[in-house]
Amino acid sequence: MNLHGADLHGVDYVGTNLRESDLSSANLRDARLTGSNFEGADLRNADLRGAKLVGANLRGARLDGAKLNGAEFTGANFGDVDLHGQNLTGAGFVGASFRGGNLSNAIFDGDDVVGASMQDAHVDGASFRNAWVCAHNTDREDGVTIQREVVCLDLRGASVRGAVFTGAQLCDRDRDDERTCAKVGAALLQDKSHNSLDGAVLP
Repeated sequence: MNLHGADLHGVDYVGTNLRESDLSSANLRDARLTGSNFEGADLRNADLRGAKLVGANLRGARLDGAKLNGAEFTGANFGDVDLHGQNLTGAGFVGASFRGGNLSNAIFDGDDVVGASMQDAHVDGASFRNAWVCAHNTDREDGVTIQREVVCLDLRGASVRGAVFTGAQLCDRDRDDERTCAKVGAALLQDKSHNSLDGAVLP
């Protein structure tokens, strides 16, 4: 589908198949794109700010120059995508997959990346300053706080030289979706991310 430069602001394309479509320079701001298929699509210079792409498939998509700030990518698939140098501040990537992608020098400052998989990805020089990188759900029973196992960003097999984790956060989330956060410890992040983080700037 040729949608180059199209104004699709606020559209509802839930579950739509846009595989290998040309959406370069398209305006998709605040669009609802949950579960849509963008595999191999051309999204260069597209405006996706504020868009909802929960569970979307972006495998192999071209995102050079795309504006992704404030977009919601929970559970999205970014496999083999090149996001090097992209400013991704303000976006949400809980449980997203970047497996095998190029994230070198990308900026995730302040983002929610808990449970995201960056296995075998190039994460060198990426910035996770003050990002929410680890969490465990909490619950209360008879006034007693129960904390479950910690889940962090998955970096197994990733190259992380020069990646910055200054101020990275471990947050508790309870059944009311409220959270309390503190700086994550370096040893815990190394353990739960499954990466020694050699060459990275640790919290």
